[in-house]
Amino acid sequence: MYANEAFTLTNVKSIAKNDIDAKLSYIITENGLLKLVWNLKVDMKGSDNWFDTAVCAYSGNVLSLIDWVADALYNVYPIGTAHPLDGRRALLVDPYPKNASPLGWHQTKSWNSTQTKGNNVYAQENVDGGYDWANNYRPDGGRSLKFDFPIDFKKSPKSYLDAAITNLFFWNNVMHDLFYQYGFNEVSGNFQEDNFGRGGLGMDGVIANAQDGSGTNNANFATPPDGQRGRMRMYVWTQTNPNRDGDLENGIIIHEYGHGISTRLTGGPANSGCLGFGEAGGMGEGWSDVFAVLLRQRPSYNRTMRFSMGDYSNGGIGIRRYDYTTNMKINPETYGYIKKSGYWGVHAKGEVWAGILLESYWNFVDKYGFNENWYNKFGGNSMFLSLVVDGLKLQPCRPTFVDARNAILQADKVKFNGKNSCLLWKGFAKRGLGLKASAGGNEDFSMPTECS
Repeated sequence: MYANEAFTLTNVKSIAKNDIDAKLSYIITENGLLKLVWNLKVDMKGSDNWFDTAVCAYSGNVLSLIDWVADALYNVYPIGTAHPLDGRRALLVDPYPKNASPLGWHQTKSWNSTQTKGNNVYAQENVDGGYDWANNYRPDGGRSLKFDFPIDFKKSPKSYLDAAITNLFFWNNVMHDLFYQYGFNEVSGNFQEDNFGRGGLGMDGVIANAQDGSGTNNANFATPPDGQRGRMRMYVWTQTNPNRDGDLENGIIIHEYGHGISTRLTGGPANSGCLGFGEAGGMGEGWSDVFAVLLRQRPSYNRTMRFSMGDYSNGGIGIRRYDYTTNMKINPETYGYIKKSGYWGVHAKGEVWAGILLESYWNFVDKYGFNENWYNKFGGNSMFLSLVVDGLKLQPCRPTFVDARNAILQADKVKFNGKNSCLLWKGFAKRGLGLKASAGGNEDFSMPTECS
């Protein structure tokens, strides 16, 4: 026998998920002896264990057994918390559903990592603002996958880079896993390195750059067609002293990832040009704001409350013209506003679309209640989100507000036999997207007779 000799065990389906590679190598035992061993990497069938094993080449005794799978721990701002001034971080253990991330967040079929990278996302610093991300710095949780790093807000964002990247990694995975439950899966063009034979194109986990040096006071997400990696750039914000890090404002991460969702679902995953401008581009911004507002909600919240976008990073001032609320005195925007001076841009149009959708959201919550567990799709909040995602799939490329409205109504017909149509119509009509509204901001406040 010679070191580096190797072969593959193929008749192992009863114990392993895949063929087992065996290779001769040397290890040093605890008492300092050099031993020739067979090194076996066994991804166990029927369990989460993936063993890296060293078996003595002569006696057959197991000399080393390491389980690559650990209970990962993350200190992050969880669902229901918008940013550091809205709540505290929480220590979360293995917060992923098996159907969306069957191998967890730190491995693929080909490799495993103790850093902030895995099948769904590569999260790393990019302080120099370049495009070479693969070898950039990432926090390392060690064998125990413990990503618990301190934050001192009296210091600059650079001082808590590990915590920032961890939060960015966590939320990219949450967005992947959560929207998987609502139909943003492999066939629909989600972001995964390995699609596990479920359809769609792989090799497109998100590249998520923390404290990206290419800009400040903003963030962006590039969404190429399925099979090419999306890229998220998160920036430091300079409106306060010390500066603040957008990586800690969950709403910004959610908003940016939301662009990947709406772009891949509208017109199909092979087409990334359906939400580029006009009303369609505006709705792209609006859907992202809606996702951000929804995932900060708590059971005690109600429709009269006000919700800002970017207010933590921007020093306490929201980055939209109006806070999101159903109170028309605070946020007066209606569909006709998109014809006004100053509403030509996609972000301004997006505010209008988000405000319209959130009216219907609160109608659902008022009727069906709020369920904190977004993953199980029960409760008015989850029902509404499911219709929005289904509507993205049903609407045409380059949709108008009217097209998107009709797609959501059609989704309700398909999923719930149309029983919620009046909840939707009341929200649409309140802000000018009523029965007789037409593309271009021609508003109408009427509803079908059965809803009046």
